[in-house]
Amino acid sequence: MRKAFTVILLILLTSSLGCLSSNTPTQTKTESWLEGLEKEKFHFYMFGVNTCPHCQKMKRLLPEYYGNGSLTFYELRENKKAYEFYLNFATTLKITGVPLIGIFYDNKLYAIVEGEIDPKVIPRIVKEAMKDNGVILIISSGQFIIPGNETKIIGNLTSWFKLGEQ
Repeated sequence: MRKAFTVILLILLTSSLGCLSSNTPTQTKTESWLEGLEKEKFHFYMFGVNTCPHCQKMKRLLPEYYGNGSLTFYELRENKKAYEFYLNFATTLKITGVPLIGIFYDNKLYAIVEGEIDPKVIPRIVKEAMKDNGVILIISSGQFIIPGNETKIIGNLTSWFKLGEQ
C-alpha cells in the first residue's frame, strides 16, 4: 500500500513539475482570421438607423473584432448630410437597405457590403480585392467587382463614405 502511494505521489509530482517547467510562448498567437493583415489598419464607415437590429449588431461586432475607433456610424434619421450621401449609393448602386458598410484598409476602400457580414470574413474579402485590384460589392442585387482603373467611380464611393471628405 505504501509503495503504491509513493508511486502515485511520484507520478503527481512529475506531472506537476512538467506543467511548471513547460515553456509558454511569450508572444500572442497571431489571429489567423486576419489573413496576415493588421487589425489596426481597418476602418468601417456604416450608414444605418438606430432601430435596425442588423445595424446594432454590426455596430457592436466591428469594434469588438477590430478595436474601438474602427467604426464611423452615420445615423440616417438624425444626420441629414449622411442621408444625402446614402441617397447617392441608393441611386448609383441601387442600394435599398441598411446597414451599408464601406470596408477600408489603410485608408483605401476595398469593399462595400449591404447588410450584415461576419467580421472574420472581412480580411479575406479585402485580400481578394487587393488581388483583383478593385472594390468588391456585396449588395442585394448581387456580387460585383469595380476594377481598380475605374478611379472616378471609386473616388466618388470613397468620398461618399467619408461624407464628402477625402
